[in-house]
Amino acid sequence: MRLYLQFILRYFRYGKKRSFSSNAINLATIGLSIGVFSLLVTISVIKGFENVLSNKLVNIDGKIRLKTIFGSSISELDKIDSTILQSNPKMNVTPFVRGSVVIKKNKVNEGLLVEGVNYLPSFNHSVNEKRFVNDDEIIIGSSLAESLKLDSSEVLILVPLDGFIGDVKNLKYYKLIFRHTFKTGMDEYDRNLAYVSINTAQKIFNMNNKVSGYIINSDIETDDLLKNLNGSVNYPYFLETWMDRHQVIFTWIRTQTLPIVIIFSLITLVGITNIMATVSLLVNERSKEVGILLSQGFQKYQIRNIFLIESGFIGLIGSSIGVLLAIFFTFIQGRYNIIQLPEEVYFMNSLPISFDYDLCFVIVLLSLFITMFSSFLPIKTMFDNRIPKLLEN
Repeated sequence: MRLYLQFILRYFRYGKKRSFSSNAINLATIGLSIGVFSLLVTISVIKGFENVLSNKLVNIDGKIRLKTIFGSSISELDKIDSTILQSNPKMNVTPFVRGSVVIKKNKVNEGLLVEGVNYLPSFNHSVNEKRFVNDDEIIIGSSLAESLKLDSSEVLILVPLDGFIGDVKNLKYYKLIFRHTFKTGMDEYDRNLAYVSINTAQKIFNMNNKVSGYIINSDIETDDLLKNLNGSVNYPYFLETWMDRHQVIFTWIRTQTLPIVIIFSLITLVGITNIMATVSLLVNERSKEVGILLSQGFQKYQIRNIFLIESGFIGLIGSSIGVLLAIFFTFIQGRYNIIQLPEEVYFMNSLPISFDYDLCFVIVLLSLFITMFSSFLPIKTMFDNRIPKLLEN
């Protein structure tokens, strides 16, 4: 083993006189490092986007919502509560009321969705997490509040639209006090949604003690939660996950993901191809040395092992450097948010990173395997063609 390493390290040393193959090794190693770094960072960013969006949407909408098929209100509250909780007592089940209104400020009218809840969802907003919503207040998205130029403690007039049929003169008006805003970073919510207390929402939409549905959360994954609940919910009720509600967003992400991953996978493949070419150069350059070793009693398998170990060294060093660079970039971006993003476009203000260490391990092993495997054909060609001619001479 010591002889193998001495023979290999000779071509990794930096000196005044370096062979062409030594330069080729360095270039191949750098190429593989760049490819691995690019691939890991790309996958980490895509995964980061998915994780940030998933967390935001789950925090706002809940993991699962129970509603009726025809959108009608639910009156069997106690029965549904007990049925759902029987399947998993650790679930958090909260009712909600949802409807459409027109909000009036002076001569400006804006349509929006109003959701009645007991507590605000856990997103970044100007009020404390899990804050109780008072009956006399309305909490509005930051974009809408900015558009309407609202001041704190301003009185707003709400006109309910859901279920209204008849003369506009018969419309009811409700006055609520604007005190706070919430901000999700997603314009769909920040411009079109407002929160009131569930009691206030029931009055606005004339629902008495009925609700629009239930928000169901749990520590377990959404798919597992759905499986637990499927046997507990029957017609006319149905379950809607947060993924069902936002299929368009995640379809868009996956549509963008595939070509990006393919491009950077090709870059990595080019780096591996360079290593294969480098191994061919190494084999050709050392044919005479191999002939000398054979004449001194070395076996073919020993010489083959030298090239296999050297190829593995190149793959291991190149992929490891790429992984270390990716980890360093991930740490810097996660800690200091160097790369900023326009929040109105990407729903977040900095580049998200979610690093997968298991993937690093897979990439290093794959690089090691491919680079070692790439040396088999050049070695076979050397033993079949070049070495016999050298030994004859």
